[in-house]
Amino acid sequence: MAKRQKKSRSVKDPLYSPRRIRPRISALLVDWMSWGYIAYCVVYLLNNYWYHRYVNYYGTLSLPDTWGWLVVIIATLELAAISHAFGHSIGLSLFGLRLLDEEYRPPRFKQRLIRFLWWHLLPVGTIVGFVLKRQPGLFHDTRSKTRMYLIADVKDQIPATKPRKWYLTHRGAMILALITATFWVGWLVTEINLGAFFGRMGRSAYIWKDLVTPSFAHFIVPETKMTVIGAAPIELTILGGIIESVFMALLATVIGAFFAFPLSFFGARNIMGFSPLGWTIYGVTRGFFNIFRSIESILWAIIFAIWVGHGPFAGALALTIHTVAALGKLYSEQVEGIDPGPLEAIAATGARRWQVILYGVVPQIIPSYLAFTLYRWDINVRMSTIIAIVGGGGIGRFLFFYKNSVGVIPDSWNQVGAVVITIVAVVWSLDYISGRIREKIT
Repeated sequence: MAKRQKKSRSVKDPLYSPRRIRPRISALLVDWMSWGYIAYCVVYLLNNYWYHRYVNYYGTLSLPDTWGWLVVIIATLELAAISHAFGHSIGLSLFGLRLLDEEYRPPRFKQRLIRFLWWHLLPVGTIVGFVLKRQPGLFHDTRSKTRMYLIADVKDQIPATKPRKWYLTHRGAMILALITATFWVGWLVTEINLGAFFGRMGRSAYIWKDLVTPSFAHFIVPETKMTVIGAAPIELTILGGIIESVFMALLATVIGAFFAFPLSFFGARNIMGFSPLGWTIYGVTRGFFNIFRSIESILWAIIFAIWVGHGPFAGALALTIHTVAALGKLYSEQVEGIDPGPLEAIAATGARRWQVILYGVVPQIIPSYLAFTLYRWDINVRMSTIIAIVGGGGIGRFLFFYKNSVGVIPDSWNQVGAVVITIVAVVWSLDYISGRIREKIT
């Protein structure tokens, strides 16, 4: 006996259900922002060539303060509406939507045109529908006899058609336009000059020559020209500097992982997203991760150098703050990607929520957590060389000392080469060791 065909979920859902309206609004916003970005790129490119081609008699292109921006906003919104009515846009593809007629086929051009024209009365139709407490459909849906469906709901009803090549579709053309505009504007913004790159290459030849002929004279012998108040003799050697960096990175990684581990559960959607309070905690935690991770360690080093004084302690604190935020984000994403099967099985036995997390979540994430932690130690060793520029201590202190002594110390670039080779050797060794450890735990 043949099974009865299930009705589409979109038919069962109310017209204004969040499941149906949210993707449509989100798709429109994505396409609106895409067209706005292209508009910005076009104006930037016109301004650039307006200047560089010496046609700047009239000055740069600019929009009037008030109505000019309003025109751009309305124009880009119109382009987004055209994208929805006459093509399958990036936003529609991203949120799994497709415009179809009542028989689940692509609409004709006349239907698309009617839909686009009636779309402009959407605010009026929505208000009238709510006031009258009945709404048979949005104006542009009912008048054009089309509707924006979730593909997951109607994929069995859509007739099979030969797909077009991706670059011939509206979505493909838009993606190519975004990539082209981004690359073109990025090339101009960064002022890339290949002529200067190749034509002036010989000017830096002496630096490369000195870097590949390093001088390890102060690898274990103190550098007397470097003044560090209260420093022991070994702290004035390259070996002492790299040891300092390794332990700074190690303590920052261990302490950062200690705090990031519990915070990662608060920043996981599948753990906290079951109540308004849970969503609030989730949002605050992810906000903490994003804010503190976006602030570079060098800025934290400046703050802590003023707070606790220059030295490795300030550097370790700076690396710790950044490590907590970075590992917290990575850890929480691992929690969100776990297999829900073991959790459901443990919950079915009557286990409490903390027991589900302890026995269902933790065993799945420990290998990834350890791998990320070891990788973060590697990153912190490299970052410790940069924060020394603001008093964070470590091997970077020697790097910037010799770099700033060019012209004062005869073999300064050779000393820089020795510091760089030492850093590379240590990072390479840590990468090998951590790689072998990850092979054992994964």
